[in-house]
Amino acid sequence: MAGAEEPLIDLGEAFRVLRRRRVLVASILALAVSGAAVYLAMTPGRYTASSMLLFDVRKNEPFQQQGYPNAAADSAFVDSEVEVLKSENLARSVVRTLSLQSDPEFAPSAGFAAAIQGFIEGIVEAVLGTSRTSTESDQFGRVVRLFQKNLTIKRTGLTYVVSIDYRSLDPNRAARISNAAAEAYLVGELESKYQAARRANIWLQDRINELKAQAEKTERAVAEYKAKNNVDTSGPRPNEQQLVDASSERRIILKDLESSAQTNRALHEALLQRVTEFTQQQSFPATEARVVSPASPPLEKSEPKALIALGVASILGLVGGFGAAFAREYLDRTFRSSKQVEREVGVECLGILPAIAPARWRLPKWHRDVASGERIISERHRFVVGEPLSRFAETIRDLKVAADTADLHRSDKVIGITSARPHEGKSLLAANLSEMIALSGCKVLLIDCELRNGGLTGQFAPKAKGGLLEVVAGRAAVNDFIWCDPITNLHFLPAVKLAGGRDQNTKEQLSPAALFQRTQLTPMGLKALLESVQDSYDYVILDLPPITPVADVKAISHLIDAFILVIEFGRTSQQAVIDALNAAPTVCEKLLGAVLNKADPDELRRLAS
Repeated sequence: MAGAEEPLIDLGEAFRVLRRRRVLVASILALAVSGAAVYLAMTPGRYTASSMLLFDVRKNEPFQQQGYPNAAADSAFVDSEVEVLKSENLARSVVRTLSLQSDPEFAPSAGFAAAIQGFIEGIVEAVLGTSRTSTESDQFGRVVRLFQKNLTIKRTGLTYVVSIDYRSLDPNRAARISNAAAEAYLVGELESKYQAARRANIWLQDRINELKAQAEKTERAVAEYKAKNNVDTSGPRPNEQQLVDASSERRIILKDLESSAQTNRALHEALLQRVTEFTQQQSFPATEARVVSPASPPLEKSEPKALIALGVASILGLVGGFGAAFAREYLDRTFRSSKQVEREVGVECLGILPAIAPARWRLPKWHRDVASGERIISERHRFVVGEPLSRFAETIRDLKVAADTADLHRSDKVIGITSARPHEGKSLLAANLSEMIALSGCKVLLIDCELRNGGLTGQFAPKAKGGLLEVVAGRAAVNDFIWCDPITNLHFLPAVKLAGGRDQNTKEQLSPAALFQRTQLTPMGLKALLESVQDSYDYVILDLPPITPVADVKAISHLIDAFILVIEFGRTSQQAVIDALNAAPTVCEKLLGAVLNKADPDELRRLAS
């Protein structure tokens, strides 16, 4: 059913992941904030001064005739002027006017980055076989580029106001350069208008002279024609008959000549008036732009902005920390919670045991001198006796309840404690579970089945001369090698480890066949052992070898009623556990549950909360 499907994002699990990895998240956050603090401490402060230009597109120029449209009455004109303010010509003009080449701020940098850049350029020149000497023109171009880098021209929305911002290490220098840029633009515009007017004036003067010459030429032609044909234009105008009779053709020619002369004279006078206007306009220079707010030295630094830098660093640190936490959680294919065990392995997690600090392993002296002094029981393996109210003891008590309520088919319950790989702490659990059950009044036999490593024997009976192997081989009875703890009445059957392939009693070198028999736990021998003690004990706890390195567990799994799998917290991989259970299907079928061992106490408290 769709309702039974797990959500794509488990917010609770995500929160638990962040809590588990909070040290990593905090470290990355602290690193990011520290980097921002170092940046703020090492970066010199910069100041930004701003001047403002207004382009008055409705202003008419002096003596401008009505009916001629203003070229600035278009928003695109302002955008064009913004690009003019960004141009290299204006930058060069300001650099020359203020002599910025000699300003220390524009001097070549001598820092580490500049040294690296120079080193790289030297390598490139050596590889390409070229050599380039810095000239005065190159230095001037570098100053211009640096000027343009710190200059910002921007239009305020869709208005006709343009701001000229300049960044500098010195607030007074920033204001001076911003005002100089505005002044350079206005001077350039005035010069441009003056040059345009001068070129127009020259063209008009040439045109006036041309029209004047044409007018004088046509007037002379009229006078010459009159004198040549003796035409009198002062008398009354003749009628049509008179024109026909009195040489009408000459009259028409004369009229055309007079009309041409008048037209040329009128054009000459109109153009002369226009030239006068241009001359007057040159005397009243004006531009469409004016400074409405000159730059003043800023009082506060514009960059670096401490709050913004720290805020951005914090956000990046959190994002990086969260990403690293989830990435590490994804790559960390170990077990860190009960839910992971149940989800990945499909078995119940019976509890999580905290790691025990080495300082708490040491025993009071009276624990070492029990009976004849042959038994030395480490408090690490009897922790439930020393601290019965600890979290460790409470978890072991949960395991005892699970064993008591297990539906086993035998009156004497045989429980095997194993793990997927060595050194996961299964002997610790076996010893304390046995002690806990024994404290409740049950008769418990703990058997060390680690024939190769001698797990619990070194703790409970380090001076033992024989044990499990002798009983299984039929050379001795169980009671001949039973060790008893007088505090809990726990019985323990040791397993003496072979030293160098020699018999511990005779010190003789064993043959390969004998060595094989002394290091293998046979099903027949173990079956006989279990049958011999079934009426004497309520529980038989077996401290078994790990599943994967040896075959002992798989060989005797059919003789054991239930298994408890020990998984080291945060170290044993999920795949290793899955592979081990797949290799031993009988163990998987009889699995009472799993226990996470050696959990960090702080992390365990976070999981509990």
